[in-house]
Amino acid sequence: MNHSEKVLCIGDIILDSYCFGKVDRVSPEAPIPVLKLTKNQTKNLGGSGNVARNIIAADSPCHLITVTGNDDDAKIIKMLCKEIRNLTYDFVIDKTRPTTKKTRFVSENQQILRVDSESNQIIKKDVENKIINLFNKKIDNFGIVVISDYDKGMLSKNLIKKIISTSNKKNKITIVDPKKEDFGYYQNATIITPNLKELVLATKSFSNDKENNIESLSKKIMNEFSFQAVVTTKSSDGITVVEKNKKSFHFPSKAKEVFDVSGAGDTVVSYIASELAKKNSLIDSVKTANKAAGLAVGKFGTAVVSRNEINRIGKTNLGKILTLNEILIDLKTKENIKKVIGFTNGCFDLIHQGHIDYLKKARSQCDLLILALNSDLSVSKIKGTSRPIIKEKERSFLLSNFGFVDKIVIFNEQTPIKIIKKIKPMIIFKGDDYVKEDVVGYNESKKWNGKVVLIKCIKGISTSKIIKRIKYET
Repeated sequence: MNHSEKVLCIGDIILDSYCFGKVDRVSPEAPIPVLKLTKNQTKNLGGSGNVARNIIAADSPCHLITVTGNDDDAKIIKMLCKEIRNLTYDFVIDKTRPTTKKTRFVSENQQILRVDSESNQIIKKDVENKIINLFNKKIDNFGIVVISDYDKGMLSKNLIKKIISTSNKKNKITIVDPKKEDFGYYQNATIITPNLKELVLATKSFSNDKENNIESLSKKIMNEFSFQAVVTTKSSDGITVVEKNKKSFHFPSKAKEVFDVSGAGDTVVSYIASELAKKNSLIDSVKTANKAAGLAVGKFGTAVVSRNEINRIGKTNLGKILTLNEILIDLKTKENIKKVIGFTNGCFDLIHQGHIDYLKKARSQCDLLILALNSDLSVSKIKGTSRPIIKEKERSFLLSNFGFVDKIVIFNEQTPIKIIKKIKPMIIFKGDDYVKEDVVGYNESKKWNGKVVLIKCIKGISTSKIIKRIKYET
């Protein structure tokens, strides 16, 4: 692979930790919720680590330079990095500071508390010099440099200046994901990717019409700090690109549902870097990045968006409607191999409140929810020739637009036992109108230490009752 196709990422790394549980009471000791942990803690690479793993997911090799403490969290970060193919890294150990860690406590995909362990003190000169030396040794092997600034003390003003200056001398593209309010820190960078709030703060704009002023605000900081382009992310409102001496472009969001915006900015800068490394134009690069961001906000937490997911857009809606073989291949990837896989099945004819409530509750108890959908033939066998009301193509399309459904497979049999035996889910979900022992897969799941979980359903709501009501009222 050509050196120019590789991406060098430098910046603050974070260990993102998630503790999942359920809140069903208030503490008698204080007016605070009591979180009862329901599954194991999960850990992901955050900050520059999340940028790096998204660059890899976008099919570009990446080298990461960052700072950690000399502690157990640093060891976990190193272990997570080792698991990512095509990712190389240099960690500069600073014994005077802790590894940055964010621990989130979550109930039904709603954060109820975040605990941060970090130091925001600027790194000492000897640590800065080690980073500069590493950067100078590596830079010739890369075409794109990403500066991922989370304002945790690693990226001093002098360090950023040296990185950008050296990159410019060697004709490397620098992309900055900023966190500091003073954009003077990033003077002469090629591209800067603020969100709308960061752009407004950097320009000290007090206008009430910020949306329509993005172009003028972008041109202001381009002139002041000598940037070649400003790419402004606006969460669910899309991305605006302003390039020097070129027409500005706005890309509406591709998100079908905004589930969690954390990490979406990382996804954008990662895909821009990967696309530019492949010699695509900035506009084409942002177009792809916008698609990736639309997928990222539909996932929980700091998520990775793969190139395959983007390629599937328009073919199978958001890449969720798959064959059993495709699902089995996806489950073997490093991204999914350690996840708690949940499984449920059903007809889901005339999707209603009960269905949505049930699926949300199921997804809150696993990392990835696979839904086996009865085909039209299967539904007819179970419900009679008058069913389904909604055909499988429409049912699967509707379900694929929910962020709490990760993958869908359609099956013709009356039960999904063949799928269950192949997937081997850790949790099989069913409504509480069932007895656990009667749930399909109950006995088989014991072989791989799986379990059946019954979800409390909303009473009095069903497709059959809706059909009866329609017939009665008409």
